[in-house]
Amino acid sequence: MIKEDLPKISGKGMYIDDLNPMNTVYLGIVRSPIARGIIKSISKPEKALLTLTWEDAKIYMPVRADPETLKQSNIVKMPILADGKVNFVGQPVLAYVVEDRYEIEDITDEVSIEYEELKPIINIEKAMNSNDEIHSGAKRNISVDKLLEGGELSAKKRAEIIVSRKINQTRIISNPMEPKGIIAFWDGEHLNIYGSFQSSFRVKNDLREALNLPPEKIRVYSPQNVGGGFGNKVPAHPEYVIASIASMKLGRPVKWIETRYEHLKNPTVGRGVLSDIKMYATKQGEILGIEGYIAVDLGAYNYTLNPTTPAFIAQLLTGPYKMKFASIRAYGIFTNLPPTGPYRGAGRPEAALIHETLVEDLANELGMDPVEIRRKNLIGDNGYVTPLGVKIDPAGYNQVLNEAEKYYRKAREVYKGKGVSITVFTDIVRLSPGEGARVRIENGKIKIFVGTGPHGQAHGDTFSKLASEVLGVPQDLIEVITNTTDGVKEGIGSFGSRSATAGGSAVIEACKQLLSKINMPIEKALKEINGVEAEVFYRSDDIFSPGSHVAVVDVDKDTGFVKVLEYYAVDDVGRTLIKEEVEGQIIGGVLQGISQILWEHAPYDENGNPLFSSIADCGVPTAVEANYKIYVNEVEYPSVTSAKSRGIGEAGTTGALPAVFLALEKITHKKFNKTPIYPWDIIEQ
Repeated sequence: MIKEDLPKISGKGMYIDDLNPMNTVYLGIVRSPIARGIIKSISKPEKALLTLTWEDAKIYMPVRADPETLKQSNIVKMPILADGKVNFVGQPVLAYVVEDRYEIEDITDEVSIEYEELKPIINIEKAMNSNDEIHSGAKRNISVDKLLEGGELSAKKRAEIIVSRKINQTRIISNPMEPKGIIAFWDGEHLNIYGSFQSSFRVKNDLREALNLPPEKIRVYSPQNVGGGFGNKVPAHPEYVIASIASMKLGRPVKWIETRYEHLKNPTVGRGVLSDIKMYATKQGEILGIEGYIAVDLGAYNYTLNPTTPAFIAQLLTGPYKMKFASIRAYGIFTNLPPTGPYRGAGRPEAALIHETLVEDLANELGMDPVEIRRKNLIGDNGYVTPLGVKIDPAGYNQVLNEAEKYYRKAREVYKGKGVSITVFTDIVRLSPGEGARVRIENGKIKIFVGTGPHGQAHGDTFSKLASEVLGVPQDLIEVITNTTDGVKEGIGSFGSRSATAGGSAVIEACKQLLSKINMPIEKALKEINGVEAEVFYRSDDIFSPGSHVAVVDVDKDTGFVKVLEYYAVDDVGRTLIKEEVEGQIIGGVLQGISQILWEHAPYDENGNPLFSSIADCGVPTAVEANYKIYVNEVEYPSVTSAKSRGIGEAGTTGALPAVFLALEKITHKKFNKTPIYPWDIIEQ
């Protein structure tokens, strides 16, 4: 049992909506009911304490990307309240504040907004081929257009076999248990922000930019518990900015708790990737390279870091394989749908599905064994630089494949006639630029402050364990405080499978510095010293976590319903910090990957209206669907970091996407070109 899970399991957790400061007022948002249109008039409510429209707060949301992408792309930022036009169903148009949260729906009914409705564009390919510009000047609705090319391009001429795949990975909603929420309170000197966040520092930086406030004027905290995130809770959102403005005007705490229905229509939505890629190879099964394009549905606006998504996915398309060349055109496309952003895996699963279907097609074309073609082209354990310049660090590539092969061979024997697949992938662990940690002796105990933002991971147990190992004190004497901007001078947050490795390494180095400072046995220091501390910002380049997964599926040939029988996950975790947490992260990730293939989707009609109003409508599985056995095998090839670990928060999702997809193709003898795969896709002739 992980100790910090006990309060949640016993109902003693503390989430953002459990915090109720005195004198709190409540924020409500009126949202667009249409996907595209011009606002003709707005009638404001009479009973609200405060009402805000675009004219009252002319602010656009920050966009995060590298300077080159920002310079070369057609960047259109999202206004916090519609700036005269709307571009997706659910876009905030008017905000108001009331004394009682139960007044919110009544006030919404008072508001009347007149629109001139325009025809929306909701399909990537239609957007790219349309002369109708969602945003003026964005020709073919292209925001990002980058060519990623490298290696020995002439090697393409030596190809004897060419396989190709066009796949549309449908949008899916990132559905954490707890929707977003915030309490903003301007106390006259500081803007105090409390919320359900993955990164207090990212939220602080976004608010600083949006509100043009000095950073020392903003303090950001998370409550004791954050009920999931999956990428959705990394950045600030328009409602955070609006709540802050309202508090600055009213001088009272302003609370906004997102409803589930609001969440379903709000940024950020996951996936939404169209790819058309060719793989070139020899008759001996040597992969020479890949060529083609990917197009990412950015939605109505550039939002958070979605301008970087196309190139990020493109960079990962070579996977864990040696190749001579790569030439990928990466597009980011505007549509009249909610903006997309990172969702568990954030490009890694999308890339894995693309390269693994191509490798499988190549094996089928050549009549080669799926394991052998992967082994023949695997990059090896000593590191590799891809044709696109991605530096992959040494890791256990051969070991994960060798272990997974045992499961694969056995499953083929036991489950004759079923769909059995094997995949290999490598997950980039986003350690850069690093993470901050501060360790302090206080009242006979050790306090650890870390810049990460846990939202279901065991950061308290993990960091206290690492500190205990370095300092030589029991974990019971160690308290861990995470996700507050008061804790460390510089922090980053939790995303990209980075937390335990980046944050853990920072804790280790801070503990080492503390020991150097006290220059006496730690037991004596705890009794005689108070207030001595050490703070570090541990810097690191990104690393990779390889994995090899095996899926076994069966299909009811009459109904098309799919049953996952068994699943085997072999992942290089570098060093197992807490075994139960490693297994939990991988199993949870696998469930989300399987869900994307079999159930999850976010469909819209031709007018851009969401055809879903609940989690159930989005295909989120229940315990009834998740009734299969997952076997987890951890390989330990230590990373170069102080923690020696490798991130695995996204590994399950990355492996499960191609593993289940290919297992379905094997049992149905069909090739699929989209996710999810519906029962009628399976049984149709």
